[in-house]
Amino acid sequence: MKKIYSLLFSIVTASAIAQQPLPFYEGFNYTAGATFQTQPGVVAINTGDDLLIGTGSLSYTGLTASTGNKLTFDGAGIDAGKDFASQTANTVYYSFLLNVTDLAATTSTTGGYYMGLVQGTSSSFGSTLWIKKIDATTFNIGTNARTTAANTVFSSTAYNVNTTYLVVLSYTFNAAAGDDVAKLWVNPTIGGSEPTALASHTNAGGSDLTSVSRLLFRQGSATDTPFLQIDEVRVGLTWNDVTTTTAPLAVGENTISGLNVYPNPVKNGIFYITTDANAERTVTVFDIVGKQVLNTTTSESAINVANLNSGVYMVQITEEGKTATKKLVIR
Repeated sequence: MKKIYSLLFSIVTASAIAQQPLPFYEGFNYTAGATFQTQPGVVAINTGDDLLIGTGSLSYTGLTASTGNKLTFDGAGIDAGKDFASQTANTVYYSFLLNVTDLAATTSTTGGYYMGLVQGTSSSFGSTLWIKKIDATTFNIGTNARTTAANTVFSSTAYNVNTTYLVVLSYTFNAAAGDDVAKLWVNPTIGGSEPTALASHTNAGGSDLTSVSRLLFRQGSATDTPFLQIDEVRVGLTWNDVTTTTAPLAVGENTISGLNVYPNPVKNGIFYITTDANAERTVTVFDIVGKQVLNTTTSESAINVANLNSGVYMVQITEEGKTATKKLVIR
């Protein structure tokens, strides 16, 4: 029985880490040369050439400098996903830095898609990112509410190889059938309000997604996928979540000096938070699917979670402008 309990606990813990509450951040802080699809919290989809972690990071004026490496891929191969708390309404945004380094092998006239939002674990994708070659050194960027190439709407701007761009996409759930909307922005103002999209596609008459809970990284085919570098990925529920000047934390990261969260696991309905400053702090607890179940601002170290069920949670702590995210187990 103890072995069965341990196995179930491990599965639930892994699931909690994978389905991160929003907003979440991926800075590819893995060893250069490692395969992305084998990293904790990353789901491998199909087979083929690896998605590789490249040396160094991409940068963009206004964004906090990346502390990790970057993702690199080209041609056909394995795909991967990063799971987050399922969303079924309103708008989901994602952003990233993109650098296309080589278009030589790309021959497709319709382009291909390389990122997108995913309905659960299915192959139904939304707000997909498309790239279409113009010539050896320039390309267009577009989006599509789903994946039919003929429906893709491209920005008229010609973008250059070996140049880093900030790309933002969104998927909006609307009430009627066949009316969800995908939007695209390139190089918007950091920290500003949401501007008019460069490209927009309404899924007129199509089958809308019922939810999104995964971000897709897709290698496409040898004829439509150029050599790409991707970095500084953000997924959130507001424009500011994905265009902020401050990098959000991945689960387990900590910028609060002297932070200690104990006991963990929690056995008596109370856990404690201490820091070097021991200042007033905001504490937010999310359940395994990313639903907020507790939010409090307090100067006390004791946090009462007696009304929460046993399980795995994420606790986000903000103190003096600094934030940390920790996994919390309640028994």
